[in-house]
Amino acid sequence: KLAEVVCGNILCSPMTGGLITKGLIGYMGDNADPLAKFDPAMAKTLLKSADPTGTKTANLTYAYDPETPVFKDSAVFLQDQWQTNLGVHVNLIAVSHHAFIQARLAGKYAISRDGWQADYNHPQDWFANLFGSALGCPDSGCTSGYSTPAYDALLAKANAEPLAQALPDYQALNQMLVNDVAYIPLFYSVGAFLIKPYVVGAGSNNFVDYPWAEIQIHTH
Repeated sequence: KLAEVVCGNILCSPMTGGLITKGLIGYMGDNADPLAKFDPAMAKTLLKSADPTGTKTANLTYAYDPETPVFKDSAVFLQDQWQTNLGVHVNLIAVSHHAFIQARLAGKYAISRDGWQADYNHPQDWFANLFGSALGCPDSGCTSGYSTPAYDALLAKANAEPLAQALPDYQALNQMLVNDVAYIPLFYSVGAFLIKPYVVGAGSNNFVDYPWAEIQIHTH
């Protein structure tokens, strides 16, 4: 619903396939991430079990950087969903991007907007740069605040292996994150391009633009 309401299903798509976006190595598969399932009844049951008195969810604040409109709109959407479906009021705080990143890396926020754009097409880029004590987690240079000995050990093993051998380990790492609810899946960003029919060779895949040197402008 978020992708439809906030992005019009144009600027983003539902994040249902795990941490890594569709089209890149390590994608779990469409609808493979149970954290992406919309189930208010189950959410209420889990909330009551974990916080029967409501003290743990009292005065929660969600932090975000408002310079990008989709981040602001997502924050407002989430606030409404938490209130409507769970009866939990979550405050919103907008923080300028630079200050927001510094505070998030220092573990200052209980809940905050996060995201990642791959530097290279390999699962290691995601699992080593967002989670784990080698990165500095929970509160030093770490964007997620998540680390466990089991995660650290399997990540070190996967990072030392050839990709084909490492893929099952990276999938197991994603499953650890799912089991521990280390993230709340929101959306995958989508690039939208309008290309004139006389422009040939322009476009992109899910990772990089097609070579600009090969773009042709035909007579029009």
